[in-house]
Amino acid sequence: MSDMTHEPSFQDQGYISLTQLLERHAQTVPDEVAMRQKDMGIWQETTWRQYRDQTHAIAAGLVDLGIAHGEHVGIISENRQEWIVTQLGINSAAAVTCGIYPTSPANEVVHLLSSADCKVVFCEDQEQVDKVLEIRDKLPLLEHIVVFDAKGLYGYDANLWMTLDALIERGKTQLKHSPQAVTDRLAEQDPDDTALIVFTSGSTGLPKAAMISFRNIWSQMALLWDAVPSQTHQNILSYLPLCHVAEQAFSTMNAMARRMVVNFGESLRTIRTDLQEISPQMFFGVPRIWEKMQSELTVLGDRTGPLRRWLLHKALKSAQQRGAKPRAQWTGKQKLSYAFYRPFLYAPLLGYLGLARCNIAMTAAAPISPDLLAMFRGMGLPLIEIYGMTETTGAATLQPMDLNCQGRIGRAITGVESRVGEDGELLLRGPIIFKGYYKNDKATAETLQDGWLHTGDVVEEHEDGTLTIVDRKKDIIINAAGKNLSPSVIENTMKASPFIKECIVIGDQRKFLVALIQVDYDTVTTWAERQGLAYTTFKSLSENPKVRELVQNEVDKGNAQLAPVEQIKRFTLLTKELDHDDGEVTATMKVRRSTIAKQYEQQIEALFKESTAA
Repeated sequence: MSDMTHEPSFQDQGYISLTQLLERHAQTVPDEVAMRQKDMGIWQETTWRQYRDQTHAIAAGLVDLGIAHGEHVGIISENRQEWIVTQLGINSAAAVTCGIYPTSPANEVVHLLSSADCKVVFCEDQEQVDKVLEIRDKLPLLEHIVVFDAKGLYGYDANLWMTLDALIERGKTQLKHSPQAVTDRLAEQDPDDTALIVFTSGSTGLPKAAMISFRNIWSQMALLWDAVPSQTHQNILSYLPLCHVAEQAFSTMNAMARRMVVNFGESLRTIRTDLQEISPQMFFGVPRIWEKMQSELTVLGDRTGPLRRWLLHKALKSAQQRGAKPRAQWTGKQKLSYAFYRPFLYAPLLGYLGLARCNIAMTAAAPISPDLLAMFRGMGLPLIEIYGMTETTGAATLQPMDLNCQGRIGRAITGVESRVGEDGELLLRGPIIFKGYYKNDKATAETLQDGWLHTGDVVEEHEDGTLTIVDRKKDIIINAAGKNLSPSVIENTMKASPFIKECIVIGDQRKFLVALIQVDYDTVTTWAERQGLAYTTFKSLSENPKVRELVQNEVDKGNAQLAPVEQIKRFTLLTKELDHDDGEVTATMKVRRSTIAKQYEQQIEALFKESTAA
């Protein structure tokens, strides 16, 4: 492996598009492994030359289908090698890739495909094809459906769809007759052309189609190169949705810049096994992934004997206390405790999580509990918090490892300007800022003003120039006394408990705060079994009085860390898990507060009435 610090900086090498970078790798290291995909338990490898050849065949096939420069092509699929190959194939045809969450129901898919004017859509399998066929009459621009996995489709009308393999063969034939078909399209490509349309999460309304240019992507690659030290040809696991900008920045942009090996497991259900087999040197997870890992460690301890359980909990508590400070500030006693726990507890635990070789880990996409961040740092995992959004093409700020981990998002990365507006809103400017929203001039004008991106996030700026996210402007609670409260701070304090998966705080224009809480099924079932409690479903578990007592104790612990005005006075346990299909959360599992407020109005009002009566 070659150390990146010995090579010219990405910025100094000058602009290069994703497709040009792929061509460079195919020319300079053609037989080096670019991707691996697990199939029937076996990891299949793809080299940079094979990667490039496949994208060119897809591009030529799209040209043959009549896709013109700048037209839009959708992808509805879970993460797999075909996703990225198709994305680069679309771009090689000088067209625009529009990613759509595979969990999106048909009524959401019709909005996304129609608002993006997609002429072709690539579907992963029969499930996604069925969604598109269900809404086909509402998509007058849609001309072709291409399928990655055709299993179960052979009874369908063959005029309605084609396989990816058939498109590739069509492309190869096109290239025989017109060898310049793809290179001519690539020559037409302009740095300011739209490369990607990434839909916003839609937590406060319908998702908007954000346009990201090739120049935005190059800028993100260049800034990450300088901000996140790493080496070439390291392993990473791609498992978060590729239609999300964070995974694009990690598995497509950063991986292409650093010639990383992108690994695709068989499904989301095999992440634990995949991580253990790959043992990546770099890992990215949203807060929910890190919360899940924390819960796994708790379950691991709960399923062992009393002595081991006591020792594990003591070691994790020690890690949390130690990791709240940069390593350079650890006391002699803290260094000794780390040296004591590291070989026989921390190292095996990180190995169990699949992070034994991880030399840099990242979290982004939502606020994370400072205690959780501290615990992993104290175990020796260099976990940093990154802030970014769809409109910044990924990372915009980064938390340096030499600063205290106090829930801060660090400083704007080199090349990005930041300032705080009069109302506390974070404003950003730089080459990573998106072009605007497709066919939505009003929303674009509200978000981009005088070159500054209005993020919608309220921040606090510290003396050292670092920033702390207070909350989304739209989510700030103003209680009956006129006090501004941040629900995410309160919610993350509660979600630091391994027994609490979701917490939604309510209290706008009220005298106190209440909450809807969803238990973590895995950790609470393990606890319940140890207590000898009988349950049959999520509902029966949540309605058990002993489980309510457990959660009450966790809420009391959380409240002890909060100011009186921030404390949750009463809560109710949800009897079902929040669901994307029910519109309660987005595809990225962000809570849709307005929907929750309507759907659980009776339970919420009952909490305030009971509190008042008490």
